[in-house]
Amino acid sequence: MMRARAFVPAHITGFFEVYLTGDPLTSGSRGAGLVLCEGVETEVRVKPSRKRRIVVELNSSRCDCEVSTHVAEAMLGGTRCEVKISHSTLLPMSQGFGTSGAGALGTALALGRALGVRKSMLELARIAHRAEVECRTGLGDVIAQLAGGFVVRVRAGAPGVGEVRKFHRNGSVVVFLVGEGLETRRVLSSKEAIERINRAGGSCLELLLEAPGVEYFTHLSRRFALETGLARGRVRDAIHHLEEHGVAAGMAMLGDAVFVVCDKPEEVVNLLDYPCIVTGIENRGAMLI
Repeated sequence: MMRARAFVPAHITGFFEVYLTGDPLTSGSRGAGLVLCEGVETEVRVKPSRKRRIVVELNSSRCDCEVSTHVAEAMLGGTRCEVKISHSTLLPMSQGFGTSGAGALGTALALGRALGVRKSMLELARIAHRAEVECRTGLGDVIAQLAGGFVVRVRAGAPGVGEVRKFHRNGSVVVFLVGEGLETRRVLSSKEAIERINRAGGSCLELLLEAPGVEYFTHLSRRFALETGLARGRVRDAIHHLEEHGVAAGMAMLGDAVFVVCDKPEEVVNLLDYPCIVTGIENRGAMLI
């Protein structure tokens, strides 16, 4: 049996533009986000078999993780073997943490090592990005998760095709979970929503590039969430409530979650009566472990 493990940090996007070209490698998103210390650990086990079989687990339970299966199918080609992909994370799904991208990239890296595939990390990351785009589970997480830090995605596309500007930053990130989550595929299927997103996202990116900083990023993320109408109900109310207490907040795209970047998380966590996750900015990207 061959076995390998990888860790991929989570990623929160504050604002973005959608780019769909018909080619998954040039498709993706522009925008900005934060790579987090929490993430997804993936272990892959491979053993020879007469039949191909792919099993995916999330926190020790079988799951229908479409994007991880997609990556494995792409990498196996005609190889017959049994593959078990085990993801573990403390983060919730569909809350804007980029967990599908982390699972896809972790699968690509770990499976590449287990199979002895002669591909660079960049090439394996492209496979993960392609799977994300084709499954409509994400557009820009993989390229950011490969980089780490405070990441501004200035050109859309897969790693090696798209372009990012990475900034090393420290600080705590508090993420309030105010709802049950959003399905990325559903939002990306709306032409009207994409038009609103691209108008607001393009404007926010231009402004951030003039003065790239985490505080300004949070301000622009708030503007984007409200201007696009993506922040509704409890998310919108949470942003306003924090603002009344002098705390800037944005919405994690795409999820029912609100994030705050701060130096003293203990002064923030009790401002809202919702479950929260306290983590930090991770300046390293995805890695084999």
